[in-house]
Amino acid sequence: MPEDKEAADDQKDPFALNISWCFGFNKEVGVTNISPNSSKKLILYAAGHTGIIYDFVNNTQTLLQGHTSNITCIAASGNKRWVALGDNGPDNMISIWDTTTGTPIRNIFDVGGVMSLAISNDARYVAMISSLNNEFIIWDWTAENDEPLFRKELDANPQTFLTFNPENSSELASNSLHEVIFYHFDEKNLTVHIPDLPEKDFNKPIGNFSQTAFKPGSTEALAGSKDGSVTVFDNDGLAENGAYKRVLKLVKLIDDPITVVTNFEDLVAVGSKDGAVRFYDSQLRIKNWYGTFDSGCVDSISFACNDKNFSEGSESAQAIPAESTLTAEPFIVTDFTISTNESIICHVPAKTNKVKKLLQEHDDAVKAIDTHPVSNYIAVGSYCGLLKIWDYIEKSEVNSRAFGLGNEITAISYDKIGEFLAVGFYDGTILILDSTTLETIQGGEFSHAKALITQLAFSHDSIFLAATDLDDTTTLIKRTSDSENEWSYIGRNKAHYKSIVNVIFGIALDSNVPRLLTLGMDRNLVEYDILNSTEDNLIVMSTDKIEQSATPVSCAWYPPINKEHFLLVANSEYKYKLLNATTKRCRKTLLGPTHGSHIQKIVNLGYPEDKHYIAFITEDKIGMTTLPLDGNPHNTTALLAHCDGASNVVACPHSRFLFTVGGKVCRMWEVNPEVLHATAALGGSGLAPFYQLLEGGKEGPLAKEMEEYFYYSQMRSQSVATTEHRKVGQYVALEEVPNIMRALGFYPTELQVQDMINEVKFSQYVDTGKTVSEVDLETLIKLYCNHRPVFGLPLFKVYDAFNTLAGAEGDGRIDRGLLLSLLQNKGEHISEPELAEYLASLLELYGSATNKEDKMSSVPAAEAATTLEKVLPEVIDADMFTGHVLGFMPAAMAE
Repeated sequence: MPEDKEAADDQKDPFALNISWCFGFNKEVGVTNISPNSSKKLILYAAGHTGIIYDFVNNTQTLLQGHTSNITCIAASGNKRWVALGDNGPDNMISIWDTTTGTPIRNIFDVGGVMSLAISNDARYVAMISSLNNEFIIWDWTAENDEPLFRKELDANPQTFLTFNPENSSELASNSLHEVIFYHFDEKNLTVHIPDLPEKDFNKPIGNFSQTAFKPGSTEALAGSKDGSVTVFDNDGLAENGAYKRVLKLVKLIDDPITVVTNFEDLVAVGSKDGAVRFYDSQLRIKNWYGTFDSGCVDSISFACNDKNFSEGSESAQAIPAESTLTAEPFIVTDFTISTNESIICHVPAKTNKVKKLLQEHDDAVKAIDTHPVSNYIAVGSYCGLLKIWDYIEKSEVNSRAFGLGNEITAISYDKIGEFLAVGFYDGTILILDSTTLETIQGGEFSHAKALITQLAFSHDSIFLAATDLDDTTTLIKRTSDSENEWSYIGRNKAHYKSIVNVIFGIALDSNVPRLLTLGMDRNLVEYDILNSTEDNLIVMSTDKIEQSATPVSCAWYPPINKEHFLLVANSEYKYKLLNATTKRCRKTLLGPTHGSHIQKIVNLGYPEDKHYIAFITEDKIGMTTLPLDGNPHNTTALLAHCDGASNVVACPHSRFLFTVGGKVCRMWEVNPEVLHATAALGGSGLAPFYQLLEGGKEGPLAKEMEEYFYYSQMRSQSVATTEHRKVGQYVALEEVPNIMRALGFYPTELQVQDMINEVKFSQYVDTGKTVSEVDLETLIKLYCNHRPVFGLPLFKVYDAFNTLAGAEGDGRIDRGLLLSLLQNKGEHISEPELAEYLASLLELYGSATNKEDKMSSVPAAEAATTLEKVLPEVIDADMFTGHVLGFMPAAMAE
């Protein structure tokens, strides 16, 4: 590896996760050549919400970060030093950068979304068209004042393209499909003019504009059209300024649609749908063309800075391409770069006709990704049918295979020794490829699934391959011959009735036998008997329901940092659960990350020196957590990964890098766990992080209330009414924990109560062989923080639950008898005496005295039930139940 690369890799940014490289780009934005002179070869493009300055000679990237939505526009000044980036998201902004240092100079916030963007040739002005209200706004960004010079809401169609006159920074032009608008401003006034399009005068339609450019050395402007012609505009006869233009003529240039119009010195450059770039003189006569790109429709053309010594040198004149004219004079332009609608970027050097393809990226959504278990390779597959293998250390393409349109790649997986690469497709096909040549091995095609393949996984010994599909079915394939690489189909099983979120292989305890498990949104964890499964008969060994109300979203084997073997499950209620790998019973519940949405996927991230971490993605973020898990939020960090959604995450074998995909972009993240440890240390040790989770902190009312209940429970266990001397210590009986939780406003279900008690009861069993029957205050606080709902109990959930009981076709009301029957027989069963006791307590039928428990327990169940019929109306609605019975504020008042 070159020394400069090693030095760059050794540099650590002050974050636990840092973007190291981006694969892919936003083809809709195009590419901008920002080479300042002949010695530097730089291009600028967008990869999601990040700007990329790519030095394609030295193969390095400079990342321009700060946007939180996909970058929609890029503009550069004439000298290529200053660039402006704009996005169109909720927290939209324009950022202005110095490309020589890669540092941000200024940000302009809340601009209404950037639909089109331009920066003047002298870099003084930045102008945009807002996507919010089609408003034209212009700033003198070099001034200290944040207010724009002018803003004008346009009475026109959305303007998709905007440009400055390179020879006059006070003039601009924009266009939509149906009109072209010209602008002129001075110190006091802004003029906006929309010329008429006299179709009758030209006896043909005018419109379908793509881009507009000012013709060099004149007052004319050119607008390219989808019919292959350009509409020429010029100043009106007695015009006050350059904004007042009229249609001068229509010139047919080519038969294909014109997609790009720009200029270089006295030349007009035109890009078209046929993939060619043509150059015209000021009279629109052809000078030269490049028709050999063969890379799709041209979306952008950008020239390097016109270095005055650029065309002079020791090379012979014969090396310079000739004009396509009778005189065949040397055709001299600077280097230029194009991008196409097939996500290809090409570079054309000034002194040769040789076109160099710089990048060929995915043209559709990227969902499939996996890292090689031995080599520094990452495989990336997309819906456009392209499979690419990258060396992520050298940042170079190793191999690729195009399966073609209609062969959308949805899942990929390397086997555990890197010999094979399994690829799953949208139509349910599974291919097993040679991981080196990417050729399908003999007999390596399986078409038993009929729906999109969602996940693929190999067993630890590379003998079994499991696949899940969108029909909630699991498919098992087995390697039957090591010498001839023969694979055969075993069987399929639809063991879930909702989507499968994970397929995972493990190893049976005290053996080398593989285990296969799937986890579904139906809350079932299914294990298969793969050794006894025969052809077309995949046998289910066990099915365990692991959640009550939450939905499991991902799982992974917990690293062997405990004597007990665990399966780690993340759920939709922002919780982690540790399940015993053998019994599948919940052994511990822990607070998970609360960064926007719940976790989408978790992966193990081992590290040298026996340090362990897990990495995860949420809806749009990537994060990592230090192990062992304890619920401390300071042990977790997360940051924006893909603003349009993170769809997958994998780790490299040595865990130095993470890779995420989202949209059409793959990001490579360098892991710096020392920063995470430093951050956790700043959050405090012991109970300090958990006190921060309590409203008001350690000195707040909730913490004080918890201490009071803790000591009151000790008194309660010794009888409240006794006059004898009481012993108050550091522990409370384990049976008192549910009562304390309810007193604090957390109302766990009976299953949650059992999980809490078992978590404490068996916390030391593996180490000592003994159970625990008491808890101290520290354990109680951690239990409360880890088990209680992250965002409390929103009132709308109570209404939703009541409406579910009332029925989808009901009017939001339910008969009293039916409600009482449902409460007794559905979900966790409640006996009639228990239900009567609970409702009587809620309705305070026996007063609010301290001894009401004794009063209630002495009342016969039949009497309590009769009393309930008197106080509850025959028909109950949601407002009555939540307000009168449960004592919550009605929804109308809560709003």
